[in-house]
Amino acid sequence: MNKEETILDQIWDELAASLEVGGHPFHIFSISTIFNNKPDSRNVVLRNVNRNNKSVTFHTDTRSNKISQIKNDNNVCALFYDSAKKIQIRAYGSISIETDELLIKDRWKQSKKMSKLCYLHKSAPGKKIDNAKDYLYDEDDLQDIEVGIKNFSVINIKFNKIDWLNLSHKGHERIIINFTNGDNIKFEWVAP
Repeated sequence: MNKEETILDQIWDELAASLEVGGHPFHIFSISTIFNNKPDSRNVVLRNVNRNNKSVTFHTDTRSNKISQIKNDNNVCALFYDSAKKIQIRAYGSISIETDELLIKDRWKQSKKMSKLCYLHKSAPGKKIDNAKDYLYDEDDLQDIEVGIKNFSVINIKFNKIDWLNLSHKGHERIIINFTNGDNIKFEWVAP
């Protein structure tokens, strides 16, 4: 395996590790979508990694602004950064809303109780509320936790390009990895 292939392997290994290792820097990552012709960024939680499909998954509230943005423009950039290793990954691709009901139900079933609570609120994310306390949970919320699935969405990002940057006192390294037709991968070293 050459250096380029090793880097790509390490990228997928680190993404997969973030699902298992508590506090892994890639577990929470940023995505940027387009809203009114301008970038709109936010942090999301990595929920699944599919190396073969070159994709990652996160969950969101169906009522959030992300959903309409994804429907209007499926271009996305995902940003991962490991401050200890000084590695930045910008992954570009297309973003889509999962439509397979069985898969959505399975992901909901796998979600922890605390995660499910996020989908119970009467107000959609970003909507004005009268008081911050309106968004706190009480014991009654726990009784009807399963109704939150109606607000639960699974979002997939399929990568078509990865921009990997390694910052080092010995000299920075940067490589662009393009996923072309099928399993064809093109590596290109560029100035950092």
